[in-house]
Order: sequence, then structure tokens, then C-alpha cells
Amino acid sequence: MSLPSARLGPLWTAALAAVVLLWLPLVVIPILDGLLFVSTPRELARDLGLLWLLGMLPAALLALTGWLAARLAGAAGAGARTRDALGWAVALLPLVWICTWHGARMLWTWTRSVAGLELTITSGLRWFVMGLLLAVLALLIVRLRPASVLARLSGSLLALRPAAALVMLLALGAVLQKPPAVSWRDDPRPAAVERAAPGPRPRPDIVLISIDALAAADADACNPQSVQMPRLAALAQRSSCFTRFYTSSNFTTPTASTMESSLLPWSHFATQPDSKMLPAVRGHSLAAVLRAQGWRTHSITDNLLASPLHRGSFAAWSSSALAHTTLFGNLFRGAMTVFPETALPRLTATALGFLGAFDMAVHGEQSPYASERTYALVLQRLAAEGRSAPQFIWAHTLPPHSPYLPPPSTRHRLLPPGELERWSDMLPDNIEYAPALQPLVDKHRLRYRESIMAADAALGEFLDELQRQGRLDGALIVISADHGESFEQGLIGHAGPRLHDVLIRVPLVLKLPGQQVGRVIGQPVSQADLAPTLLDVAGAPPLPRAEGRSLRALLEGGALPPAPVFSMTMERQSRFRPLSSGRFAVIDGDDKLVSERQPGAPVQDQLFDLRADPGEQRDLAAQRPERVAALRALLDARLGAAEAARLAAQAR
Repeated sequence: MSLPSARLGPLWTAALAAVVLLWLPLVVIPILDGLLFVSTPRELARDLGLLWLLGMLPAALLALTGWLAARLAGAAGAGARTRDALGWAVALLPLVWICTWHGARMLWTWTRSVAGLELTITSGLRWFVMGLLLAVLALLIVRLRPASVLARLSGSLLALRPAAALVMLLALGAVLQKPPAVSWRDDPRPAAVERAAPGPRPRPDIVLISIDALAAADADACNPQSVQMPRLAALAQRSSCFTRFYTSSNFTTPTASTMESSLLPWSHFATQPDSKMLPAVRGHSLAAVLRAQGWRTHSITDNLLASPLHRGSFAAWSSSALAHTTLFGNLFRGAMTVFPETALPRLTATALGFLGAFDMAVHGEQSPYASERTYALVLQRLAAEGRSAPQFIWAHTLPPHSPYLPPPSTRHRLLPPGELERWSDMLPDNIEYAPALQPLVDKHRLRYRESIMAADAALGEFLDELQRQGRLDGALIVISADHGESFEQGLIGHAGPRLHDVLIRVPLVLKLPGQQVGRVIGQPVSQADLAPTLLDVAGAPPLPRAEGRSLRALLEGGALPPAPVFSMTMERQSRFRPLSSGRFAVIDGDDKLVSERQPGAPVQDQLFDLRADPGEQRDLAAQRPERVAALRALLDARLGAAEAARLAAQAR
């Protein structure tokens, strides 16, 4: 078989066939089940159609690169055969390697699922596997002769042109039957055109800062002598500092959705990392109420999972900005948020998963995230908005989230040089580990705490700038976190089914406008209480279906009746099926019930006394069955109400 001429048309046609018939199916097949958990078939068809249409871009880029390589070879005096071989090699061999990588990854995932294998994938192993794949491909090409391989490959792909054209027509039809919403992230309308309803009190600026993966035990924010966060502790001395503030889950998507909506995951159903809030509740948000009352509303984050562009509530925000990171993959994933109602960011991240190893190698000792970039965008936004209208800004910063690579200013304060210096030295995050690894995990925690120190320093500089601008004292300032971070009980990181205290207890420091006197509050409260509290303090109307309550009485030195707090992880719960899958925690006073529920299996309950056993090492369920029964009945009632609401939402 002779090699076709390396003209732009045939190169693009062959590359497109490889992308839409090989690469993208290998991307989608392993995550199809997860996509069906959170999307209707119509939504999924649209999202996949968008992905396939966008596949024209990498195909065009590879074809253009191959064509330019062939032209340059020709200009250098190479013969037609050499020129064409080079053009086809440049265009197709990257696709061969990418498809091999995704195929190997899919095979490994399937093998683990069937055989029940567990293996910690370290950076070194990733590079070994990638190098092995390259070596095997190179050996096969050499053995089979490069020109022969390219001729057969290009000929086969060109023969698939009718199939590729049919797939692209189907993709276009799927997109046209349900066109996606488009968001440009910034509403340029001035505040004057938004309805202003000032109310009886001045409307303060509201600055909400959530720091990713910040466990309360490690932050120690309510302690004036805090080592990790002295700047936050200093603010806490003139604020209300909560020692028992519990998140609604153990990773960003559900918890950020709860912070915005005051709905728990069993109501908003953003229960997987890449899922969105139910369409019926996306407008039920803190930002929507404040914007209707004349606030300008701005989201700024370096973590896409914390952005309203991710969870589907973008319409309530005047602007939604993504702070710059140096990750290759984030560049493309962030660009796909122009379609914020789709699964395209997740699909893009999965398609470019092979960039993860390159990111890890390129960054070395430097984290790709820096809190200062997010705070700089906040200050730019405040300067651009001026003082003609009150501002609500929610800034979310990723550090101290992994990789635990603190900057030189705080590195080695707790762990001496020579260990865990590079990203590739770190254990992967969000994995279970054997007890023998606990000493190594403890060292990760020291690097994590050094990262907390750096996050605190950046926060302090930001607060200092607000003070210099005269914005701090009169503003409502909130500092909290989306979830905690575990270095114990066999889990490093977060997410998964665990709900032990370091995962769901986070700091909450809340300064009222003009507040100078601090107070420490030890009553258990919920992340769902945050939005009602801010609206109450700001003098705005309440959310109509909030599952939390205002904590204003506690902030002003009064009392609130005790109320149970709920947290949950529901990653295997489809929003289209009855509520029956997940692990749920109920905190009532000092008692904590952890209840695991799976379809077709008996309920598994554990009971802990958090005062006597803060590490949750002693299960008291067998010794206190009456308390287990009471808390289980409470949980059953709330699950029943959530299921009724789910059915009602589906009926609408």
C-alpha cells in the first residue's frame, strides 16, 4: 500500500476519523455510567455531541502540524516519499500514542474492577507505564517498517471517512435538539439596572472566602496562639469563631452547592465531583437573592469545582472568574466552561488525562496554585466596581489542597529539607493507605500544615489591603472552607465514603460589620446555615426553601435551640433513582451517628461520643441502641422528606 500525499485535506480527514472513532470513544466509555447518574439521555446526547464537534479542533491542529512538517521537509530538499512520511507521522503518531494510553487506562480500570485489585499509582509508575507504551509502539513501528505502518494506518483511516461523517452529523443533530447555554463569565451591566431594595439598614459589602481542604483541627483558628493560621486567628479575636462548624459532605462540589443554596446534597443533588445542581434549584441561591436586592455578585476561584460555572448556578452571578493556574489541563478544562450547563469540562479533563504526568514533572517543587492570584482578582474586581453598589464576592482558593508544595516562605518550618520536596515524591491524594504508611502520611501532614501557613499569610495580606482601602471594618467578612483533609484512619485526602471529623469539621470565622469584640461558639452548626445567616445579617429576604437557619442570634451573643447537623456522601446515588445509597452522619450534641445505606443490604450504623472520643475510635452502637434508634429515626424522616421533594421536582 502506497503512502497518500501529505496534503491538508487527507491529513485532516484521517485525523478526524481517528479522533471521533477511536480517541473520544475511549474517553467516554469508562465514565459513561457516571454521566448517566447525573444527566438525562437528552442532556448526555447533547454533551457528547458537543465533544465530538469540538474534536474537529485537535484534528485540525494535528493535520496542520503534519502539513507544515511536510512542507518544511520539502523546502529542505527531502524527496516526496520522505516528505509525505514525515507529514503523516507528525499528524498520526501522537494520536496513536494517545489512543494507546486511553486504551491501557481503560483496560487497567476494568481489570481492577473485575479482579478487585488495589494498587497505589505513584508518579514514578505513571512515567514507567507511559515510557513502556512509547517503547512498545516504537518497537512495533520499527519491526513493521515505518513507511508500511503509516501507509496502512492512513489508508484505513481514510477508508473510515463515511463513518466519521455520519458520527459528526449525529453529533450536530444532538446539539441542535437541545442547544447549550453559553456564558461569557461577566455581566457588564452596572448595578444601577439591577433592582435595588435597600431596606432599613445599610447594605454592607459581603466578602466570603472559602479555603479548600482546610480542616479545623489543623487550622486551629479559634486559638489566639495558632501556629498554622495566626492571621486568621487575629481576625477571629474580633469576630465570631465557631469550633464545631460541619460541612454537608467531604469534597467541593456538594459543599459549595450547599454554601450557596442552603440545601443539603440530598436536595441539590450535586453529589459527584462533576455533577451539577438540579435545574429546579439552581436559582435558589444566596447570589440570586442578593443580586435582586442590588448587590453586585462575583465568584472568583482557582478551583473550577467551586465555581457557579461548574455547578450550574452561573445565571445568578454578575461575574464568574477563574484565577490562573499553571496546570496544562486546567487551561482547556476552564475554556469549556463557556458551556456551563454541560459535562464538557469533565469530558475535556478526561480526554486530556495524559497531561497529568507532564504537569507533575514540569512543576517539580512548585505548586501550580497560588492564593495570591485569586486575591489579586478580588482586589481588581473591587476597584473596577467602585463603591456605587454593595458587593458580594465569594473567593475560593485551592491551597492548602494537594499537592502539598508550600512556597519557600513556609517550606521546611515543620518538615526539614530532604523529604517530600517534589510533587512526584507525594502519595496520590484521596486514597486509602495501609497502617505501615502512617509515618509517611504524618510527614505529608506537616507539608500540608506548611501549606496552611502560606495560605494564611496570603489571606493576611489580602485583609491588610482591605483595611488600607477602608473596606474591612464595615464589611461582613466570612472565612471558612469547603471541607477538611484527612491524614488518619487510613485515608489521605478527602472524598470517598468517609465522614470522620477531620473531613467535615472546618473553621468558620464571621465578622459582622463594625464588630470589634470576639466570641467563641461551640454549638454544632451546619454549612447549610451559612446562606441564611448572611442574608439575615445583610437585611435581605430569606431563601424560601433553606434547610439551614440563621445563626444571627449566636453572632450577637444570644442563644439558639440545639439542632441536629447532617453530612453525607452520595457519589453512587443517581438523581433519577430513589434515595437509597450513601453514607450519612447525624451530629446531635456530642453524639454522632454514621449510617451506611446500600440497596439490598442492611443498614450499618456506628455511634461515637465526640467529647469523650474525638478521634472516633470507639463505636458505641451496641452499647447505646436506644440512641442509635432515635438518631436513625431522625435521619429516616429527613431522607423521606428529601425523597418526596425529589419526586415533586421530577414531576415538574
